[in-house]
Amino acid sequence: MENKILSISLIGFIVTLCVGFYFIYSGDVENYYLGQKIVGGATLFLFFVLMPAFLIIRYRHKKLKSFIWNPDVLKDDEEE
Repeated sequence: MENKILSISLIGFIVTLCVGFYFIYSGDVENYYLGQKIVGGATLFLFFVLMPAFLIIRYRHKKLKSFIWNPDVLKDDEEE
């Protein structure tokens, strides 16, 4: 369920970004500023909502100890 929500949000981000760039390159001055706001809002949504949600969902049940570098473990292996 969470993956579907994340996928739909990512597709919505891409569509919003495309709409923003369409407004930027349409040639009208009013649409240019609206396109800048849309692209900025989509970027903020990506970095402050989608990326943390992806990281939380992806690494929820992982053992993070195996990813941490521990010098004590290396010293024990070298002494033997």
